[in-house]
Amino acid sequence: MQYLEAAIELKKLIRKVNHLQMQKETTVLSHKNAMFLFLNDKSLLEVTMKEFTNDFVNAVLDQHPETRAFVMTDMAAMDLKGQKLTYWLFKGYHRGMEKGMVYFQPIDELSLQKNGRLQFSNLEENIFLRHQAPAFEESSCNAMETEEQQEGEKSIVFLIGNMDENRLLYDIERLIVDTASNVQKHKSLAFKCILNISKFGGLPSNDFLERLNAIEKFTRQEVAAEYGNCRFSFELES
Repeated sequence: MQYLEAAIELKKLIRKVNHLQMQKETTVLSHKNAMFLFLNDKSLLEVTMKEFTNDFVNAVLDQHPETRAFVMTDMAAMDLKGQKLTYWLFKGYHRGMEKGMVYFQPIDELSLQKNGRLQFSNLEENIFLRHQAPAFEESSCNAMETEEQQEGEKSIVFLIGNMDENRLLYDIERLIVDTASNVQKHKSLAFKCILNISKFGGLPSNDFLERLNAIEKFTRQEVAAEYGNCRFSFELES
């Protein structure tokens, strides 16, 4: 269950880094972008980014091979409907995930204090921390909306299957993370996601069933606590 645990750990780390940034007394001119390295011993190390380049990031990671996850900060601004939006951009990556998480925190241009909530932006390829998916063909996966909808809630069915149990479990975890992350862009809506799971080529092993049960339990407890507008149900085809 590495992928799900890594995703929750990374999301909490981004939230922690956001809090640390808000505690700093700085200005637009004096601020410095930083890398926050989350090490294997659970300690946190802040490194000032002398360059905002991939080469610099990789050099820092080479110096700290014990890094299990990290978050980069970047102060940015953009024009939004004729108004200037200043914000902290947080890009986080974890060894347990093939994708990184990008969040942004709107801030006041002068005081640099937060102006609203921390918001999800997108997922992007993890090009910095080595991650290895199971060496088997990716699971087939199709999604469709159902007519079974309650007020304010959308219902989506995901049909996912594979003949390789390790790859199927991995792809289920990744699907949960991708889906729970992306629906954060629709905070006013609630989503019910039904995972219709097929083990191709025979009956699933007891080990598969135990691991799937652990994923379901973790999703209903830990994932639900972090992603309040998205709930998952599991259906295993016999």
